[in-house]
Amino acid sequence: MEGERIKDLNNLLKQVFGENVEILDKTISNLTLPGENYWSDMLKLQVTTKNKDTNATNTEHFVAKCCMVDEKMPKELAEANSHMFKPEIAFYNEIIPTMQKFSKEHGLKEVDFFPKLIAARYNLDGKEDPDENAVLLLENLQVAGYTNEDRHKGFDLDGSKLLLTDLAAFHAIPIAIKLKDPDLFKKVFIDNCPGPPKFMDKPKDKGPGEDRGPPSVPRTLLKQILKGDNFCRKYVDKLDALLDAEEEKFKKGKLFSKPDPNKSVFSGLLHKDMWLNNTMQKKDKDGKMIKNKFVDFQMYSVQDITLDLFFFLITSVDVVVLEEHFDYLLMLYHEHFIKTLESFGCDVGPFKYLDFINNLRQNALLEFMHIVMMNTTVIFAKKGEKTNFDQIKNLTVSTIHPIARRKFVFLFKIVIQKEWI
Repeated sequence: MEGERIKDLNNLLKQVFGENVEILDKTISNLTLPGENYWSDMLKLQVTTKNKDTNATNTEHFVAKCCMVDEKMPKELAEANSHMFKPEIAFYNEIIPTMQKFSKEHGLKEVDFFPKLIAARYNLDGKEDPDENAVLLLENLQVAGYTNEDRHKGFDLDGSKLLLTDLAAFHAIPIAIKLKDPDLFKKVFIDNCPGPPKFMDKPKDKGPGEDRGPPSVPRTLLKQILKGDNFCRKYVDKLDALLDAEEEKFKKGKLFSKPDPNKSVFSGLLHKDMWLNNTMQKKDKDGKMIKNKFVDFQMYSVQDITLDLFFFLITSVDVVVLEEHFDYLLMLYHEHFIKTLESFGCDVGPFKYLDFINNLRQNALLEFMHIVMMNTTVIFAKKGEKTNFDQIKNLTVSTIHPIARRKFVFLFKIVIQKEWI
């Protein structure tokens, strides 16, 4: 039962309410449907309390993020699941406050595109490492009026502009900290980055449940999709080089890159899983998006920020918007990125648009298969059902969502037309 999922919940809630508040009742239920979240269980928590002095009662709403309970999950992935809680708790306890304080010190408003942390714990016994009893308690954004967009549609143009404005600030503020205070950047951002899961320690070994590492969409199937497009069919052979490089990365243990703040001037904080379901938006009475929140910080790293940007665009923006406005969206993001750096008094000379595009060119292919996997097997999976990664080998052109196919064609066209390969 969901109500039994969080052990010793009362002690966790004492961090929130204090000893003077009595918990009268609590209700726990699933927050998300199957297929909407993969690396943790998201629970909705409603708590009724009474103040012992005034006898006043109150109802509070939270979200509890817990380690996933799945008996079918391989042991290696279960360990990786709990491993991710430590850096995420550090993100809320250290990274967000550092970004907010840095902004305030420069006379700017605090960033407000994160949910509020309520309480957190690693385990029940006070040890240093998280286990299956790790919990992250956050404000319930749904109660505050935030929702997820439809992952089968993606953001429209106005929504994309709002998200890219916030994403530019999300990326620019840590880079400004790196430029102004490198020691603080190392201590807060680099030192808290999660390392690779233990099952990646021996990259030449079999991956969990797979013969050659992470599951992947068969290349013969991807070629079939490309051959259906007049432009792409002329360049189908280039797909082999992309997929061969991906397999080589796995063999050499390079799928999980170490934080590298010096790779380029654009090296900064990455979310590493920046797609639509890891964002929530509030709309006005006319249905226009007015505020955004980023969520789910289990995989962040310090690498080139264009990795995040490219992944977000191709996975989370409406395919028609991409086809008509891709270059405009790149320019919009860069414009707000520069404005944010300037607001902190940073020298923006090294961040010219041509240098930005060159950095994107160097990194786009690193996200190619990540994007393909997400679009074909997760984002456009049937709603209410989790992707069965064991069945990827049975995919056919007709069983892949038509928008996922169209996005794959767009992705391939972009890297060919812009000569990024």
